[in-house]
Amino acid sequence: MIDAYCHLDMSVAQPIADLERRMDAASVDRALIVETWSGDNHVCLQQLVASSSGRFRVVPCFRPDAPQSGSEFLSLEMVRGLRVKTQDLSRLGPIVAMLESMGKWLLPHAESGIRKLADELLQLGDRYPQLPIYLPHMGWPRRDRQDDEDWLEAISSLRNIPNVSVGVSAMAHFSRAPFPHNDIAPFTSRLLAAFGQERLVPASDYPLFEKDRYAEYMQLASDWIAGTGQLGHRFESSLFG
Repeated sequence: MIDAYCHLDMSVAQPIADLERRMDAASVDRALIVETWSGDNHVCLQQLVASSSGRFRVVPCFRPDAPQSGSEFLSLEMVRGLRVKTQDLSRLGPIVAMLESMGKWLLPHAESGIRKLADELLQLGDRYPQLPIYLPHMGWPRRDRQDDEDWLEAISSLRNIPNVSVGVSAMAHFSRAPFPHNDIAPFTSRLLAAFGQERLVPASDYPLFEKDRYAEYMQLASDWIAGTGQLGHRFESSLFG
């Protein structure tokens, strides 16, 4: 099983070793580690890239106003994509073509809501038909714990982009109920109907939930997708070969 979206717990002495221990206990083989907007885990990601670990792949953030925006890492094998805010998608310029040609993932963030993001992604999908797009967190079905009225229409439009995959993650963030967060399970059912099992992947959003429930969160995501041993296989193959 792959954890298709996680961060690192920077409150512990050895963040990478901490994640590996939790992955081992949860029978999670590999993970995609995403840089935080604060950049607190950036040094750890650099360490992973230098180590050429076969267990991890990383995604840095695009910061258009910074001297190093994340794009300088794209040629590295361990770097499998770029995390970009909706407001900055129009500022990527030639980087979009780089992602498409390298087969690396655009990992967008919906800070302005899923409708705005979907509009931007539809335009990119038309211009770059081979661009892989990974939509995390179930496409952000809620904002401030309230159902986003634009979510279903936006998801329905994005399913027409063949290279979009969706991560089932951040359940605790969107739920108004305690674990196992049954109030948001219907969102995954709608994603399954729209995208099919092959385009959904389980992920945790570690450590932004009850950390000692890492294994339970990974199992919950897998159960909601109704997964088998091949769960997320196509997405995992694109990251690890």
